[in-house]
Amino acid sequence: MNHVVNADADQGHGSASFNGVAISAVRLWLKRRTSLLSASALPGLSPVPTTCPATMPIRTMKDVLAFLNQRTDYEKQLGGRTRDTFDLDRMKEVCDALGRPDLAYAAAHVAGTKGKGSTSRYLAAALRSQGLKVGLFTSPHLERLNERIEVNGKPLSDTRFVKAFARVVETLEAELGGGRDITFFELLTLCAMVAFRDQGIDAAVWEVGLGGRLDATNVVSPAVSIITEIGLDHTRQLGDTIAEIAREKAGIIKPGVPVVCGAQHPDAVRVITLCARDAEAPIIHFGRDYHLRDFSREFHRVTFTAAIRDVRYDRLELPTPARHLAENACHALAALEILNADESILPGPLDRAAVASALARTAQPGRFEIFAGRPPVVIDSAHNEVSLKATMQTARAIHKGRLVLVVGIAEDKDLEACLPPLAQGADGAVFTSYASPRASDPQSLASLYMKFGGAGAEVAKSPKAALALARKLAGENGMVLVTGSTYLAGELRSQAAKG
Repeated sequence: MNHVVNADADQGHGSASFNGVAISAVRLWLKRRTSLLSASALPGLSPVPTTCPATMPIRTMKDVLAFLNQRTDYEKQLGGRTRDTFDLDRMKEVCDALGRPDLAYAAAHVAGTKGKGSTSRYLAAALRSQGLKVGLFTSPHLERLNERIEVNGKPLSDTRFVKAFARVVETLEAELGGGRDITFFELLTLCAMVAFRDQGIDAAVWEVGLGGRLDATNVVSPAVSIITEIGLDHTRQLGDTIAEIAREKAGIIKPGVPVVCGAQHPDAVRVITLCARDAEAPIIHFGRDYHLRDFSREFHRVTFTAAIRDVRYDRLELPTPARHLAENACHALAALEILNADESILPGPLDRAAVASALARTAQPGRFEIFAGRPPVVIDSAHNEVSLKATMQTARAIHKGRLVLVVGIAEDKDLEACLPPLAQGADGAVFTSYASPRASDPQSLASLYMKFGGAGAEVAKSPKAALALARKLAGENGMVLVTGSTYLAGELRSQAAKG
C-alpha cells in the first residue's frame, strides 16, 4: 500500500493554510481551558472524596448495571426528553464537584445525524498513530456497556470501569445528595471523564449522544468541533426541519474553537456557518475546503484521496466498501490537520504515513460490517432516512444479486421516510423486533414496506429466527443485510459471525 502525501505540504506542525487561523484558535482553547480549571478550584467546590459510602456500593459491573437501571434511560424510552425539559446545569455541577476531569486532556467533539460515530473512531485512530494515548466515548454500545468507553482502541476493563463509576457515585452522594436526577447517559459520560483522567490519556474524542446543544457531552472544552451530515431524526427532541436540527447540532460550537462542517444539506450548512460566525469560530467545509477524490470500491475496501486544502492523503484505504465511511474519514483528517497546528496537542511533526496505515486497520463495528459466509451477512446500524439510503446504496453497489434484509426500527422514527429506501432496493425483507420498548411492531413495518412497493415481506418472532429465515431466502449466492437499529445490530452481530 503506497500512501503518498503531497510534496508541497508541510510535514510538520501547521500547514500554511492552517497557521494563522488554527494556531490562534487553539491558543484561545488553551486559555479557556485554563480558566475553567481555575474556576473548578474555587471555594465551595470540594475535591473528589476518597472515601464516602454510597447508597448502593459499586464493586462489580453487576452493581454498575443495577445502579444504571434505576436511572432514566432516554435511549430506551419512547419519545424521550424534549428541549423544554432538559439543561446542562446538573452536568456542570457534577463536573465541578469531580474537579473537572474533562479538562485533564485535550478533546475533540463530534455531532451529526449520520457519521458521528465512525468519524469519532477514525479521529481517535489517527491520534493514536501519533503516539498519543487516546480515549474514545461513543454510544450506544452494540454488545457490552464497556464498548462506550475506550482507551487506545480497547474497551475499558471491568475493573477500571467500576473504579471510575464508583468515584462518580461517591461524589454524587457526598456533594449532591445522591444526584437522583442524573440520567443513565449522564452517568456514563461522567464515568468516561473520570476514567480518562485516571488513565492519563493525552486526548479524548467525544461523540454526542443526541443533538448537541443540550447533550451531556457538551460540557467539554474541545480544541476542535466536528459536525457531520444532518438529516431528519429525533424530531421530537431536536425540531421538525433540517434548519432546527442543525441549530441543535451546532450547539457544540464554542467561541473561537475551529469547526469542521461535514454537512451537505444547504439549510444545515447555512445554519452551522451562521452559528460559527456568531461564535467567532473558524470553519472549514466539506466540498469547499476539503474533498474526497479518486474514489474506488471493491467488496471489502475503498481507496480514495483526502484533499485538505494544501495537504493530500493519496491512495488511502479503508476496510469497508462504504463511500460514506470514506467521507467520514475525510472529516476526521480535516480535524486532525487543525489539531496539528499547535505542539501543545500533537507532540511532534505529523506522520501522515502512520495516519494512513492506522486508518487502513480501523474497523467500524456495526457499520456496514461484512461477515463472510454463503450468503455473506452485513451488519449495519443505520436507523434514520439518510443513513438507510447510504446503506442501501452501498449494498447495491457491491452486490447485484439477491438482497434480503433483516429489519427492526424504533417506533419513534419517521417510518414513512425510513421504509421507502428499503422497499426500493431489496428483493425481500424479514421484519422482527428487538430488546427495547421503543421497537416497532414487525407486522406494522412489513405492511408499510409493502405499501411502498417492497417485495417478499416476512415476519419473524425473534432476531435470531429472522436472520435464519433471511439466509434461507437469500440463498448461497445472495446477501443478507441487517439494518434499522443499533440494538438489532448488537443482538445479531455474534450470530452473523458464526457464518
